[in-house]
Amino acid sequence: MASPAVVVLGGGLSGVAAAYTLARAGLTDITVVERGPSLGGLAGSFERDGHFYPLGYHHILHRDQTLLFFLDLIGALPAVRWRRVRMLFHLGGRAYDLGSLRGFLSFPMSLRDKAGFVRLMLKAFTKRDWTDWQDRSAADLVDTYAGAGARAALFERLTRLKFELPCDEVSGAWLGARLHFREGSAPLGYIPGANWTKVLCDGVARLLAEQGVKVRLNAAVSRLVTGGGRVHSAELSTGERLGGDLFISSIPTEVYLRLLAGDRTPEIERIRYSALISVVCATRQPVDDRAYWINLASLDRTAGGIFLLSSLNPSIGRPGDSCVNFVTHLRGRDRPLFHASDEELLGRYRDDFRAVFGFDLEPFWTHVARVPLYSPVFGRRFRNPPLRSASWENLYFAGNYRTFPSIVSTGTALGSGLETGGAVLARLGTRTELPAKVAAFRLATMPRA
Repeated sequence: MASPAVVVLGGGLSGVAAAYTLARAGLTDITVVERGPSLGGLAGSFERDGHFYPLGYHHILHRDQTLLFFLDLIGALPAVRWRRVRMLFHLGGRAYDLGSLRGFLSFPMSLRDKAGFVRLMLKAFTKRDWTDWQDRSAADLVDTYAGAGARAALFERLTRLKFELPCDEVSGAWLGARLHFREGSAPLGYIPGANWTKVLCDGVARLLAEQGVKVRLNAAVSRLVTGGGRVHSAELSTGERLGGDLFISSIPTEVYLRLLAGDRTPEIERIRYSALISVVCATRQPVDDRAYWINLASLDRTAGGIFLLSSLNPSIGRPGDSCVNFVTHLRGRDRPLFHASDEELLGRYRDDFRAVFGFDLEPFWTHVARVPLYSPVFGRRFRNPPLRSASWENLYFAGNYRTFPSIVSTGTALGSGLETGGAVLARLGTRTELPAKVAAFRLATMPRA
């Protein structure tokens, strides 16, 4: 039997992982179509003076088995080093380290609310499955275990920083899963002398090449040609048509829905995306690097967070440079700030920097990235779409919009691609060993920086 022709829409990590899964299982006619100049999507990089930097903050989590498996697969895991970092909450002109007893006790929250916070964290630590909270809000979750005071003091700030939404509009399942994962409470990983996301993207691109997967870069799909309940081809902006027997969409659902007349798949049309502004800059000024991640919890600044990338990875960029990343999450790309000029953004972010560090930031280069479709907004009653389209029987979905309530990460994107690739193989009467290998993978050592 001839190998079916598979077209993967999107060269982000979920699409790449799906293509690799199929090729590793023996399929020989696979094409990945990516509108950008390189694979990797949000894990992409940019170059300055011969050094590569991430589009925005990324760190390796020691619980992210899928990511660690792929880093091992491409031979990069032995180079990973681990560093314990500090995460601060900047509120009312002060910075609080909630990971330390002193910082937690000094945080402006009553003792009763602090006890409730501890009770909530203990619940999150022991509970793995949060699907029973899909129809309830983050406000319900916090109020049930921690109380309204803890919600007002801390969690209302966190959901606004992440989605520009109050707790009662955010999924309780999402918040519970995020607290369970405890991002930032353990050492974070990086690769010395490199931008690890570029190492990852270059490595998975090499895996595809070794498996004979065809990759079409700078190729924008303008529409999907359908008929008889099937997708027949992907038409590029040049007019070229790529025919296929099976299709995998790993692009944002809003983009997918613009490519064809309609899709009756439950939940697809309901998904809305947050937007992201990420400004990375370098300075020769010494910057206090005792904290990697600073949440601007007063909610009166332009940035939601400041990441000192050189605090986690001192070898990023040129020796002696400080690399700073300003991040703002917006509830949608229609927000006025998303369309502000680069000059206005930099001016406002420099004001934020001065408010936190007490002196003027003088960068010698700046890179501005605007991501209009960054992450699904995980509101109340969010549901993962099914793996296969309800309208087109030969089209499958992959992406972080299918990994709820897990945190959105490079690892969950890769994992979604593995899952979709496995579903396609099951349709063809075969299977992949990759999910079992990921499940069995264990991090043998964690060399410290």
